Formats: sequence, structure tokens, C-alpha cells
Amino acid sequence: MSNKRPWDLMNWVRKKSLPAIETIYHEGQPCNNLTTLWNALHNSYNSAENRPINTRCLDGINQCDDIDWPSFTGQEFIDAIAKYLNAFSPGPDHVT
Repeated sequence: MSNKRPWDLMNWVRKKSLPAIETIYHEGQPCNNLTTLWNALHNSYNSAENRPINTRCLDGINQCDDIDWPSFTGQEFIDAIAKYLNAFSPGPDHVT
């Protein structure tokens, strides 16, 4: 006879370890609320605005042929994605 308890055999009731996360810092300060996170992302994005860029690194990439997509209506698109409306992303946040 096994000495294991019934819940030891059910892996869905075992303690789960949380995913590793790391705090986002901006200018040496943690972004621990939506306002500071927004400011960090907004300032980071806008810091690159109007800066010159060097696109020569793209010169070595082969150009692909254009893809001819079949035409579809808005309703056909809605019908195609309807089965995924309750789906979640695979990450730990499960964003819909």
C-alpha cells in the first residue's frame, strides 16, 4: 500500500512556483504603478523620435516576393476569428 496521500497524486493541486519577474526601472527608479510605467515607456519611445537611423544593416537581407492574398470580406474575417475570441495568450499574463 502506498503512503502517498490522494492530493500528492494530483499535480494540479500542488504548489506552483511563480514565474520569474523583474522590476522595470527608468532613470534609476522602479516603475511600480501605471503612471511611472507609462512615463518610462513614453519617454523611452520619444527619446528615439527624429533621430537619424542607419538602414545599411538591412541591405544584405534578400527581398521576398510579394504575396497575393485572396480577397475576403469583413464578415469572413470575423467568422474566421470567432472561435478564438475566448483564447488567451500562452504567457503567464493570459492576455485575451
